[in-house]
Amino acid sequence: AEACIAAIRELAQKVNIPAGLRELNVKEEDFAVLATNALKDACGFTNPIQATHEEIMAIYRAAM
Repeated sequence: AEACIAAIRELAQKVNIPAGLRELNVKEEDFAVLATNALKDACGFTNPIQATHEEIMAIYRAAM
């Protein structure tokens, strides 16, 4: 599993995939709007457990 993770990270670097939201110039003050929009996404309605606004904001914080 570790080798697979390392290979994916290496590939991501080779093709310049941003490692986090910070590299996309996302700021923490953007999180509230992003979380609100995420809750409106049609795909979320089919999830067996609905995320809360705060849970989504925590995901964005972790993705920085």
